[in-house]
Amino acid sequence: MYAPTIMAAPSTRVRTLLIALALVLAGGQWTHGLLAGQRAPGNTDKSSGVDRPTGADKPTAANGTALETIQIRPNVYVIFGAGGNVTVHVGEDGVILVDSGAAAMADALLNAVRTITTQPIRMIINTSADADHVGGNDKVGAAGVAINPDSFSDEEHATVLAHENVLVRMSTPKGNDALFPVAMWPNETFTSKFRSMYLNDDAIQVMREIGAHSDGDSMVFFRRADVIATGDILDLRHFPVIDPAKGGSIQGELASLNRLLDVTLPAMPLVLKPGRTLLVPGHGRISDYGELVEYRDMITVIRDIIQDMIGSGMTLEQVEAANPTQGYRRRYGVDSGPWTTNMFVEAIYSGLKKPAGKS
Repeated sequence: MYAPTIMAAPSTRVRTLLIALALVLAGGQWTHGLLAGQRAPGNTDKSSGVDRPTGADKPTAANGTALETIQIRPNVYVIFGAGGNVTVHVGEDGVILVDSGAAAMADALLNAVRTITTQPIRMIINTSADADHVGGNDKVGAAGVAINPDSFSDEEHATVLAHENVLVRMSTPKGNDALFPVAMWPNETFTSKFRSMYLNDDAIQVMREIGAHSDGDSMVFFRRADVIATGDILDLRHFPVIDPAKGGSIQGELASLNRLLDVTLPAMPLVLKPGRTLLVPGHGRISDYGELVEYRDMITVIRDIIQDMIGSGMTLEQVEAANPTQGYRRRYGVDSGPWTTNMFVEAIYSGLKKPAGKS
C-alpha cells in the first residue's frame, strides 16, 4: 500500500519538470524563429513571394539612429527605431503600414521599407494621434499610391486611415495653428467598431478601441498572418500610458486588453510548435498571449487595490504613499521621464473617482 505512493511522487515531479522544459523550449523556439527572420541588408531571398531589392544599406536617420527590421511572418515585417514600431504588410496589392513613425525618421523609414520590397506603399493605418505614430504620414505617404482615389487632391499619396478622433485631434487649433500640418492629417476616417478590408490576400480588421490610451486608439488585426498591431494599448516596457487629457481611461484600457485577449491565440496544445498570435506593440518587443495575460492581470490587480483604497477614503497622496504598485514597480515602474509610476497611479485614481462621461 505504501510503495506505490513512494513511486508516484518522483513521477509527478518528472512530469512537472518535463512540462516546464517544454514551455521553455517553446519560448526559445519562437524567439529563435523571430531572430532567424531578421533580414540582413541586401538579402535577395524570394522564397516568401516578396520582391526584395538588392544591395541596400542598413537604413539610418540623419541623427545616426539605425533602424532594425525583423521578419515575423512570410509577408509581415516590423521596423524598430522609427519612433513607434512600424508594422509592414506586403503583398500583390502593395505595402500596408501600421503607423508612420516620427517625422524626423521618415526618410530612414522609407529606406527601410524599400529594403523589404519594391512594391508601392498603398495605405498607412494610424493607431493614435501621437506624434511618434503619425509624424511620417506626409513624407512616407507622399511616396505611395492611394488605395482609393482621393477626391480632394490631385497628387499621388498613400491612403492614410485612422479613427475620426485622430483627425479631430490633429486638426484642432492650438493658438492660430493646428497641432499638425494638413499634409499629415488622415485622408480617410471611420467611426464604426470595425473597419474591414481584404488586401494582399489577407483579411484585415481595424478595431476601434477608443478611450484606452487615448480617444483615437485602434488595433490592426491581420487575420491570415495572425498578427495584431496594438498601438500604445500594449507596452511591456512599463505601465500603460493612460492619458485622461486625451480621452484615455483605466476602464477603456482594461476593456481593450480583454478584447485583445479574445482574438489572441496561445501556442496550445502543441506548445513546442511556433504557431501563435503575434502582438506588435506601439513600442518595445513583440509579444504573445502569455505576456498579454500577465500584463492585463497586473493592471487589474493594481486597479482593484486602488479601488479599495478609494473606498477607504484615502486621498491621492495617501494612495501614492501606500505604493499600490508594489510587486510590479521594479519591473514596470519608473520614477522619472515622460511617464512615471505616480502618473500611472494618478490616472487610475482619477478615472475611478470620476469615470469618463460622469459629471
